[in-house]
Amino acid sequence: MVPKCAALVAALLMTSTAHADTANTAFVPEVVFAGRSEGKGELRLLLRKPRAFTVESLGTMQADGRLRLEQTVRFDGKPVRTRAWVMWQTSPGHYAATITGAAGPVVGRTEGSRLTLRYRLKRWGLVMHQTLDLSEDGHTLANHGSIRFLGVPIGRLRETIRLLH
Repeated sequence: MVPKCAALVAALLMTSTAHADTANTAFVPEVVFAGRSEGKGELRLLLRKPRAFTVESLGTMQADGRLRLEQTVRFDGKPVRTRAWVMWQTSPGHYAATITGAAGPVVGRTEGSRLTLRYRLKRWGLVMHQTLDLSEDGHTLANHGSIRFLGVPIGRLRETIRLLH
């Protein structure tokens, strides 16, 4: 437990001082998602009108070193939904997570200023693949998602996330 905490503290210190120059900074989910953030985007599903949405998030570190991300999601004309992510590092650059609405584990990988996530949704065996790119100024994420059914793309997600910490 102590080595994990020491590694996390080192990552937090290195990344927090390097936020101004993220071109040379690795995407560290525990740092990027710590605190508040706001997202605005659009979901496009095959044969449906595009749906605008907003997401308010609050990321906190748990005592066991895992990141917990509480989210409030609003789609135009739909009831407000809440969901939670819990994410942890499994090896350097590799992450596992759980998310409300996923049918099983989430697999994540970081490479440079990018985080990729892949998970199966509870509905109809859909698979979500997300790519989140951290901007050079360290204040914005571009979230691009692809939703597939039996390997065939049936939807896409585009979101801009502002980090407010």
